[in-house]
Amino acid sequence: MENPLRPHPSQRTLEDGFSKLNETQLEQTIKKFDIAYFVAKNELPFTVFEDLITLEKRHGVDLGDVYNNRKQCGEFIDVNAQFIAHQLNEDLTKAKFYSVLTDGSTDNSVTEKEVVYVLYFDPHSKSNPEEVEVKLSFLCLKDVKKADAEGITSAIEQSFESLGILPNELYSKLVGFGADGASVNSGNKNGVKALLEKNAPWLVYTWCVAHKLELAVKDALNGTVFDDVGDMLTKLYFLYHKSPKKMHELKELHDLLNYEFEEGSVKPKRASGTRWIAFKLSALRIVLDKYGVYMQHLEHLSSDKEVTDRQKLKGYLRKWKSSRMLLYVALFIDVLNPAAILSKAFQDDPIDSVGEIHNLKRSKQSLDQLMSKSFEDLPSVKHVLNKLVVTDTTCTYQGIEFPVHSFNKAAADVKASKNTVIESIHSTVDARLEGASSIELESVAKILNTEHWKLLAEVDGVEFADNMITGILEKFRPILLKQGLCPSNYNQAILEEWHDMLSHTKANYKKTWRLLFNCSYSSKWKNILLLVQLLFSVPICNAKLERLFSKLKRTKSDARCSLGEERLTNVLRIEEEGPPLGSFDASPVVQMWQSQKVRRPNQKRRKKYRARKKKVKYYHVSEKDANSDDSVDDINDVIDTTPAPPASESDNVEDMEVSNDGTDSSGSGRTAALLFSDTDSEASDFVGFLPEDL
Repeated sequence: MENPLRPHPSQRTLEDGFSKLNETQLEQTIKKFDIAYFVAKNELPFTVFEDLITLEKRHGVDLGDVYNNRKQCGEFIDVNAQFIAHQLNEDLTKAKFYSVLTDGSTDNSVTEKEVVYVLYFDPHSKSNPEEVEVKLSFLCLKDVKKADAEGITSAIEQSFESLGILPNELYSKLVGFGADGASVNSGNKNGVKALLEKNAPWLVYTWCVAHKLELAVKDALNGTVFDDVGDMLTKLYFLYHKSPKKMHELKELHDLLNYEFEEGSVKPKRASGTRWIAFKLSALRIVLDKYGVYMQHLEHLSSDKEVTDRQKLKGYLRKWKSSRMLLYVALFIDVLNPAAILSKAFQDDPIDSVGEIHNLKRSKQSLDQLMSKSFEDLPSVKHVLNKLVVTDTTCTYQGIEFPVHSFNKAAADVKASKNTVIESIHSTVDARLEGASSIELESVAKILNTEHWKLLAEVDGVEFADNMITGILEKFRPILLKQGLCPSNYNQAILEEWHDMLSHTKANYKKTWRLLFNCSYSSKWKNILLLVQLLFSVPICNAKLERLFSKLKRTKSDARCSLGEERLTNVLRIEEEGPPLGSFDASPVVQMWQSQKVRRPNQKRRKKYRARKKKVKYYHVSEKDANSDDSVDDINDVIDTTPAPPASESDNVEDMEVSNDGTDSSGSGRTAALLFSDTDSEASDFVGFLPEDL
């Protein structure tokens, strides 16, 4: 006899709905994780996930009927980000030391945000098996109630806690803190630096070197003729930025003139931005390349009576159409170029402390070379002079004529100011960068740069870095002891290991350190290698953090202001730390997703419930009351307001359904007069029925 409690073979059981993924379902889910990863990586809204699913199905891809909505896309993105965060947690657990870098801004919902990155050293990198690697990884984006020192410090601790790293472990490995120079970060008494030093007295604070460089150049040029040049760049940009008519005329004039142009753009470039030097240099190059085009168009506009602001344009023309302005534009291109190259080097993604210190030295050497060069031999100045068409009375550059005596006088004035400007930049850069870090960065680079060991040892002997190493040991002794430094006679032991290591020198310092960390002598050099790991973990620049805020504005746009802190952090983690689309493997992510909780891969699409017909109660009205001529002033006079008895005990109350024409659908022919709900006594909800003969 068949057991009536067992389901029919054709019926699906609850156990079937919770079963594991078969091969087909696993392949479908992996594809959906790939699509969700694509959505996050390309900063797309989650609704695109549903469209991509539909498109893939149209192309014949089997994706099944479950987990196809935008809500599930958000969950897939969260799991992808959790997998990346899990890998970061493993790296930080292995790391001996790390530094934290922070920066703050507001998003489109006008919420204070603090972005937190972590810098750590990996001597056994899997991504690059030939070199050691210094990694700067996105940790978290936290909402800050108040952007003061306590709020930022709390955001740092919470960011590490989100990865399972508690404050005790954090401060046992924390060696550096990198930020901008705002007092909330750098304050010695109540700043973030001071609060972190309470738990990590050895902490190295580094004011972003790229930011310091910008401020140094700005200080050097402030109050000089560069103010006039900068004013021209700004006004020239806004003159065409919001005027399609003027821009169209400028392009037509550019196409008519037969000058040799090197820069492709016609429109003047914006001369302000986060990286001030690069924006200024780019705008200067455009102006020098199209100087004749801009001045000729200004002449046309200032003489056109239909132009309402022609008087203002005449004023611009008097200031800008001069040989002095032209030569200063050329001079400042040459002066700013070394600083711009250095600023760009500090913004590179691969963290290279040795290379950055080397670039800093090279930029100073470039400024020294400019000092020794004659004015006429400066590259941009030479370019202008070569393009001049000189006659007995005029000097012409791109159709703009200058009197010869006026041009020569301007050249002499600009030439006289060349060395003054360069010396000012040189001195302010030295002054600003001198206090950029609480550790001597040049000493760090000298110890880490294996390529120069042999030369330094030949000049100063193997003891060339002994004093530096001893000083660093004293500063970081507590944290080094926590991470395994030999406690007995560590000064002498580490210097002996250092002298022994100096004989192992290769071409590239990162490759050399990879060999040193993995060779048979690594156990013999464990103390000095521990110190090297610490030095590689010292922060220098936080330019990467500033770029994240550009992604934040694109990701959390005005249309996506509802993105919460956790979901936004997950999307940004994929954008910042996720591998390229071509190398992303979703298989381990799907396995992690399956292990988190029971899934329903076999659940069918849910059917929509049909709207239920409303149940009402009606009251019988007797013939006597219906035929009565007495007027009823209040409906409550007719209705008994006492609580109704249960339906099984009442003869006058029954459930019924009312048809659209207001009659009882049971066919009794009674007409609905008033309607009451079960819980409300408003007259608009009562249905009373008149006698059948009315």
